[in-house]
Amino acid sequence: MKKYYSLLLLLVFLTSSCTITRQYYDFQHHGTESIRTDSDFKYVARNVMGKSKTTYKIKDWKKRNKQNLAANGLMSEAKSNLPALKDNQTYANMSIDVLTTESGKAAGASGINVEEITLEVVVSADIIEYY
Repeated sequence: MKKYYSLLLLLVFLTSSCTITRQYYDFQHHGTESIRTDSDFKYVARNVMGKSKTTYKIKDWKKRNKQNLAANGLMSEAKSNLPALKDNQTYANMSIDVLTTESGKAAGASGINVEEITLEVVVSADIIEYY
């Protein structure tokens, strides 16, 4: 009888749902096409970053007051987290990374019932100064 309960417990454990996480990545690069080549410049800072992140919980979708929403968009929030520019400075070699993470329970052989979606935007750039 003890073996029966052990086997039943093992079967329940193996057939119970587990949390699955799936990530997607998107990248955009804006190079140095906006740099004026007729003027001298120097690098002031390299690889400065601004980040922004929000999470949507599907079960609380209609309860927007509990959602962590970015009011002006994740891209503009991440850009506003970059260091402020001084006179004659500009961003160069800007890249935008968007990471989407879905998590939820397993649904069948290869599916997922998404319960939560997290979006993270990272804007990175170099700062140059014309002189």
